[in-house]
Amino acid sequence: MHMYIIKTLSKSKKDSTQKYYTYRLMESIRVGKKVKKRTLLNLGSDFSVNQEQWATLSTRIDEIIKQRPSLFEIEEDLETLAQNYALKIVAAQATVVEDKVASQEDKYKEIDTSTIKNSDIKDIGIENVLYETIKELKLDEKLQELGFTNIQYNCAIGTIVAKIANPSSEAKAYEWLCNISGINELIGCDYNKISFNSIYRISDKLFAHKESIEEHLYTTQKEIFEYDETITLYDLTNTYFEGGAAGVEKAKRGRSKEKRSDAPIITLAVMLDSSGFVRKSEIFDGNVGEATTFKEMLDKLAIKKAEKNLLNSHKSLVIMDAGIASQENDYEYLVVSKKRNKQFDETKSTPVKLGKDDNAIVRAMKVVNEETKEIELFIHSRQREAKEEAMQKRVQTLFIEKLQYLKDGLILKRRTKNYEKVLETIGRLKEKYSLVSQYYTISVTKDSDSDNAIDISWSEKKSLDNKSAINGIYCLRTNNQTMDERTLWKTYTTLTDLESVFKSLKSELGLRPIFHQTQTRVDGHLFITLLSYSIIHTIRYKLKQKDIHYSWDTIRDILRNQKRITTSMKCKDGTALYIRQSSELNEMQKEIYDALGMKYRAGDVTKTYIE
Repeated sequence: MHMYIIKTLSKSKKDSTQKYYTYRLMESIRVGKKVKKRTLLNLGSDFSVNQEQWATLSTRIDEIIKQRPSLFEIEEDLETLAQNYALKIVAAQATVVEDKVASQEDKYKEIDTSTIKNSDIKDIGIENVLYETIKELKLDEKLQELGFTNIQYNCAIGTIVAKIANPSSEAKAYEWLCNISGINELIGCDYNKISFNSIYRISDKLFAHKESIEEHLYTTQKEIFEYDETITLYDLTNTYFEGGAAGVEKAKRGRSKEKRSDAPIITLAVMLDSSGFVRKSEIFDGNVGEATTFKEMLDKLAIKKAEKNLLNSHKSLVIMDAGIASQENDYEYLVVSKKRNKQFDETKSTPVKLGKDDNAIVRAMKVVNEETKEIELFIHSRQREAKEEAMQKRVQTLFIEKLQYLKDGLILKRRTKNYEKVLETIGRLKEKYSLVSQYYTISVTKDSDSDNAIDISWSEKKSLDNKSAINGIYCLRTNNQTMDERTLWKTYTTLTDLESVFKSLKSELGLRPIFHQTQTRVDGHLFITLLSYSIIHTIRYKLKQKDIHYSWDTIRDILRNQKRITTSMKCKDGTALYIRQSSELNEMQKEIYDALGMKYRAGDVTKTYIE
């Protein structure tokens, strides 16, 4: 057998005025008295190795796949190319191993143990779990139904998996897909043959079908977990841009939740059910108000009577943060009240959560607001009370220490003594520690012979213990007239799910910051991030049903250790044997696979014999 490289004129471009060439790695085989030629590998049109090095490259490829030592050292770039091409040839000639039909001769081989090598190591654990979840959600079928071409389908799956497994820019995601991840073996795609532009632009294609994909995912998730939700959670978050974002229409200056007043921001509104599954999302201007977006979101969430497949026919209770709901709306809502006068009568309250000793640790008192006709639910939490008291004590200690430091400095060199500056400093302290400063009277004595202060004194107007009477108390308001105290309180606690969603989007999935500088790219970036969250949440929801409460970062770290490996060896009969398979699962990985109902095998086991 003899390997060599040829250059051919592409027939697909023969009518073009510009000649288009492609390159192929060939081999000549003697069959009886005849010599036959066959293509081993298509090297593509961008093959750039100088022709004088073709023989060296083809010879080295032949040596690698037959596991023969090289007689001469070649350039590092050429060696790397030879190794990559050799792996592709081995993979192309591989056959899937079926243990039930394997012959004894195929199962047992005499090998030279000194030739055993492991190569082409790729990540497979995270990818396998994600791809199986994508198939369970029938997202793969949905993309094909939406008319995605084979390349677009592979780009979409690869981009989503990369976003979840290795959050980064599109450029780094492309490199990860080509060189690090084993997702290509699960879906049958060589990402090295797909252009970076195809990966970069796939977000446009996905976003164009945003509503259809969101509805499909939510409907499928409801079918999988067999629940019927009548509760809707709503909240907003925003994230900032790196750069001016001049080409992004919705990038505006506004109140950044990440304290980035120096950068333009964009707003993401999300509606979920109480299980944390995304019902709908919308992208708004960075400076938009919550009440405005909520009204628009509700309008967009409304469905035709004949198409009640996104929301069921029941009336939904909308749970949101304070300040969005109003009595004029025609939906039921439950929000935190901004009411400052928080009166709580324990004798009129009802236990809504019991501790280990069966004593009430959370109590609720329902009151009808005669002016608005809303139900006001005053909640007292022991845990919250203890937390607020501890915070008050800590702030009180700091406040007194700062006053004492200022007082001690009146008799020390290079410390503040000027009467006006002392008053100014105390004013800043009272503003900074307003939680406790309101309970103190502070006096500053001025020296009659100078502009300096000579003493600072303070005393409590009333003890902080008096303030503890309202510690741990907060108020909810709702226009729902049927729910009891426990149901209202329990329902509201689901809003914490939204906080964890936004935390996951920003920290685990790289939602922030945004580097894109056009609106279409920003829309696609945000939508792919939400798609990724939906897949992650499906996995975590299934794990929680089995009492496994890992964060996604922890799950990712556990699964990352499973690899896809090629083991090669020289057999006694002179053939080279290549076995491609995934590493065995450890106990923590098995726990996750078992909880998800997955088989332990990630990808097929394949064998390749090279004579």
